[in-house]
Amino acid sequence: MRFVVSKRPREYLKQGGPTGCGLYAIKGILSAYGKDDGKNLFAYYPMGILPFITTPSRLIHILRSYGFDAKWGRVQESSDTEKLTALKEMLLLDAPVMLHIGNGYRKNGIWSKTRWRIVSHWITLWGFDDKTGVFYIYDPCVPRRYHDKNIPIGNTQRTYEQVLRDCGGSPRWWWRYGYICLI
Repeated sequence: MRFVVSKRPREYLKQGGPTGCGLYAIKGILSAYGKDDGKNLFAYYPMGILPFITTPSRLIHILRSYGFDAKWGRVQESSDTEKLTALKEMLLLDAPVMLHIGNGYRKNGIWSKTRWRIVSHWITLWGFDDKTGVFYIYDPCVPRRYHDKNIPIGNTQRTYEQVLRDCGGSPRWWWRYGYICLI
């Protein structure tokens, strides 16, 4: 089976620094739903100065302020098959899913286990393809020159195994295998 969320962001922005990945994901979602009012993405942050970490509760607060019924969940105790099934079922509701991961990807796309254990990051799933075993992802850390132009949505694709690995590597163990879904 192949599925792609019917709404699409107008563009995939490149994250400019070490913070704000969650806000880039939010801006992509708002853009897809026609709710992006053109603000600088840091203006979406309701608490003033942006902290180093964008927590699930803060991101959910932003989504709810734009009329989304968003919720935080985790699939840490599930088997790999159950984790993949849960992510795909959320996507089949025709809404993107934000994932909290350990970001092991360097700017050149090469994966580093050390980086994976240190760097916390937010990405957004926009679809999947069971035939090729990949998720279609918007990752704000991927430089434009590495955007995958051959996928139907998002700016990169990652295998199911890569997504499971990345979700299990969050340096914040209490967020491992965590997601924000729009319900």
